[in-house]
Amino acid sequence: MFNARLLLSLVFIVPLATAQSSSPPSNLPTVDPGVFSAEASILINGTVEQVWDVLTDFPSYPEWNPFVRSQVVTNKLLVPESSQEPVEDKRLIITSQIPPLDPPVSADTPSNPLNTHITIENITHVQPELKRVAWKLYGSPDSVLSAERWSAVSAFQDENGINWAFYESREVYNGALASLVQSLEGEGLAEAFEAQAQATKLRVEGM
Repeated sequence: MFNARLLLSLVFIVPLATAQSSSPPSNLPTVDPGVFSAEASILINGTVEQVWDVLTDFPSYPEWNPFVRSQVVTNKLLVPESSQEPVEDKRLIITSQIPPLDPPVSADTPSNPLNTHITIENITHVQPELKRVAWKLYGSPDSVLSAERWSAVSAFQDENGINWAFYESREVYNGALASLVQSLEGEGLAEAFEAQAQATKLRVEGM
C-alpha cells in the first residue's frame, strides 16, 4: 500500500496492468512491462543538454545523488576506465542506497551500510542523439532476475508556452526473483527513483 506522498508523486512501483504514462510524451522505448517496474519522471527548468550532461556525468553522482552514490565505468575485467563516459558494452559498478539517503547529499555524506547495494551492470544502450541511455543487471540469468534501467531526456512545452526538459527513468524487473525483490525493495526503490529525479532537478536548476 503506497503512502500519500508516493501517490501524489510522479513515481510508481507498478504491477503489470496499472502503469500510467506522464503528461508529456515519453521518450523511453516501449519494452516488456515485466513483473514490476520502478519509475520516476519530472519537469526541469533547464535545457535537454544540461540534464543529459548531469545524467551522464557519473563521477559527479556522489556530489548530489541520494540514490546512486557511485557509478563507475569499467572494462569487462571490472577495471575502471580512464574515460567515465558511458559506452555500450562497458560495465558499471553501481553503489546505491535503497531506500535513498535524506537529501541534500554531498560527496562527504556517509552511506547507511544497512541500505547499501552494490551491483554490476552492462551498459546496453547509449543514444546521445535521442538522449537515452540504459544499463542492465549483469551476471544473473534473465530467468532468475532481469533488471534493465532506461533513462531519457526530452524537450516539452506546456500549455503556457514554457519550455522544460523532461527527465524520466524506468527500471523493469523480471524473472523468478522479481516478485521477491518487489516485496523486499519495492517501496525503497520507489523512494530512490523519486529522490534521484528530485535531486536531478535541483542539480540542473542550481547551475
